[in-house]
Amino acid sequence: MIEESVKQSITNDLVNGINPKELEKKYGVSRTTVYRLRKTIAKANNRKVDHDLDLKTIKHQLKEQKTRYQASLGQIADLQKELNQYQHLTELSKILLPANWKILPSVKKEVIAFLNGSDWHIDEEVDPDEIGGVNEYNTEIAERRIEMFFRYALKLLNGCRSMSVINKLVIGALGDFISGWIHDELMEASSMTPPEAIVFAFELWLNGLQFLLDEGDLEEITVVCCCGNHSRITKKNEVKKSHKKTYEWLLYQFLAKWFAMKGETRIKFKLPEGYFNWLTVFGRDIRFHHGNRISYRGGVGGIHIPLRKAVAQWNKARHADLDVLAHWHTRETSKDYVINGSAIGYNEFAESIKADFGPPEQSFFIIHPEFGKTAEFPIVLP
Repeated sequence: MIEESVKQSITNDLVNGINPKELEKKYGVSRTTVYRLRKTIAKANNRKVDHDLDLKTIKHQLKEQKTRYQASLGQIADLQKELNQYQHLTELSKILLPANWKILPSVKKEVIAFLNGSDWHIDEEVDPDEIGGVNEYNTEIAERRIEMFFRYALKLLNGCRSMSVINKLVIGALGDFISGWIHDELMEASSMTPPEAIVFAFELWLNGLQFLLDEGDLEEITVVCCCGNHSRITKKNEVKKSHKKTYEWLLYQFLAKWFAMKGETRIKFKLPEGYFNWLTVFGRDIRFHHGNRISYRGGVGGIHIPLRKAVAQWNKARHADLDVLAHWHTRETSKDYVINGSAIGYNEFAESIKADFGPPEQSFFIIHPEFGKTAEFPIVLP
């Protein structure tokens, strides 16, 4: 048996790469002894490699654990933040309680409904081929649209009654129900003469007003009458007694006398006594007129600017809280005026002056005793 010191020396030489045969001679030991020591070194090296691999694996696992740990800390912080918010809201809920609103009993105010009719031009025909197919108009279509005008008005009246009490209706009859023969081309384009047209208009108004009296459950209907420029019997617009120089003045007289002869007390006619026709509702002065005395030549700003200029001048003589007018065939509205649309709709004249396109329509609105003009609806005529 060799000494430990010799065994250690041989081991060191083997580690340093000395040939085993040389070591046999150098230390006088057998080959078996050298190879046994060599095998022992190999086993030790293998154990070291295994140890290093295990250490590397442990370090990698430790790094992953550290990453997961950091992520967990972030999640814990977020959860803690949510918990703090929840606790804060829980504390607030003990102090801030919901109002627990309830539906209040419905208290309906009495309001007055307004229905505006104008610019029907029932004797004028519109050929769809001449305006790109966007509109068509003749006596048959006119009759259908006017019937729908009164039927839609009743629907709106009943719809508004779900929130308000409505016993009174004001109808603004704003003129130009016929086109007349004020221009030579209208003599050719009209389907009937002005007297024939005014009889047709009388029938339409009579049927519509009687329908509202029969079906509208109204205590009072006030028809505020204005004469347009198309029904005049003069070649040019005149100022003196202009309202009495129109077929529409006759129309209103006949309607008023018809219902008076029938003893119908629920309907009243405020017949024209000049260009303006006034009505006071809930302490508010309303100025009705056809609208043809506003000077407008197609500016970019539309009718609004010249209308406001005219209203400002008229208000110097007598102030109006609301102007209700027509003539311009386009329904427009503001806090202090309502411009009615037309039943005839877009036609060749509108195309020639580059007017805004719009559907045939009339207007309906409500006046509240406290808030004035509130709900407004177009009556679009098919």
